[in-house]
Amino acid sequence: MKILRLLVFFMIPLLSSFAAHKYYLTVTDLVYDEEEKTIQMITRIFYDDLEDVLQERYDENILVDQTADQEKLDAYITKYFKAKVVIEVNGVSMPINYLGKEYEDDYVVCYIEVSDIESIRDFKIENTLLMDLFTEQKNMVHTNILGKKKSLLLREGNTKALLNFSE
Repeated sequence: MKILRLLVFFMIPLLSSFAAHKYYLTVTDLVYDEEEKTIQMITRIFYDDLEDVLQERYDENILVDQTADQEKLDAYITKYFKAKVVIEVNGVSMPINYLGKEYEDDYVVCYIEVSDIESIRDFKIENTLLMDLFTEQKNMVHTNILGKKKSLLLREGNTKALLNFSE
């Protein structure tokens, strides 16, 4: 019986370490709407990761959920996205507009727009969301620009991508 207790005592921490594996990933879908002359972005980011980074950078008491002060939360999300996502079109840095968010399952869905884009010859994105907090962070970006689809995996040391559409 004593041996069984010892085995249980040592096995539980060992087994729980395998179950606690965490992935650090955001996923952004980005579409250029030629008719509206806008780039529309939808970014999915895990609640707890977003909360951790907003608490670290801006307010240790902020919560990322429906009970939080949504106006204050939106202000922090706007500030964070503007610091961490940079869009250039035809060599010109474009301001991003945070439109809002929705809560789904384990993540927050953030809606961003870049407006007044007449044409795209080249498109550059830098996405460093959460990389200041998690060294293992990866940011997947799926683009659909001028009918060309491309998926990009951005991570520490490779946070930028340039797509060229001139012919």
